[in-house]
Amino acid sequence: MALFSLLVVLILERLKLVGGLLQFETVFERYRRATFDDSALRSPWKLALVLLAPALLVAWLADLLQGVHLGLWHLLLWLVVGVVLFGNQSLRQRFKQYLEAACRGDLQACFLNADKVDPVPFEATDEAQLGQRMGQVAAWLNYRYYAATALYFVLLGPAAATFYCTVRGYHDHSLRQQLHRPVLTGLMTLMDWIPSRIVAFGFALTGHFSRALSVWLALVFKPAVSARELIYRVAVVAEEIPQESEAPVCVQSTLALLKLAKRNVTLLLLVVSILTILGWIN
Repeated sequence: MALFSLLVVLILERLKLVGGLLQFETVFERYRRATFDDSALRSPWKLALVLLAPALLVAWLADLLQGVHLGLWHLLLWLVVGVVLFGNQSLRQRFKQYLEAACRGDLQACFLNADKVDPVPFEATDEAQLGQRMGQVAAWLNYRYYAATALYFVLLGPAAATFYCTVRGYHDHSLRQQLHRPVLTGLMTLMDWIPSRIVAFGFALTGHFSRALSVWLALVFKPAVSARELIYRVAVVAEEIPQESEAPVCVQSTLALLKLAKRNVTLLLLVVSILTILGWIN
């Protein structure tokens, strides 16, 4: 169930067969506007309610549909939830705009589009720094929107994945709006702690193993090391950046680390397949 659902939703997302109404950002924004506004979410109770409600609904439906019509409705629920959670075409489009600006040599447009990709402000000052930072961001976003979501989806089910994505949505919204939400920051840190270490180890396995493993071992057991910092530092040393490339400087690191992230997702699917065959994952 988990492996089949994951493969189907990733194929649908990759082929852009999912309409805009089922994209995560669209669904999340409708949900956010239909519930409490930003000022109301200063209340811990209201914040807990909006974070838990979607996951509880999915868990209730999963329990209700278990075994109905040979499990077809249960499978359909997994597919629909997966399609929404992995539907990130708007993010892909913003990243594509950055790459297109780099290819036509418009550095100013590169900086403008880079700010749209990641809610954390950029600190790059030149083309080379922008390229390295966007490469790190590519690895981070691949982790945050695909790998981490996939881990929660296959290991803990669609309800847990829904909770993770809901927290991620509100966390990123608070960063963009410069809201002070320490509860969201702490919860996001907690939920990213283990998945980020698993994915960073995958970077070592699919990249320069000895070099990346030494960095991973130096950081993995330090509670103060954030998921973003771990992904950034391991990804950079795990992948060789081509020195003689025809690509613009500001996309060389980006393209290299995108390849690393894609190999890591392939490794994740392979591991899930093996665990499914062994019966460790349903």
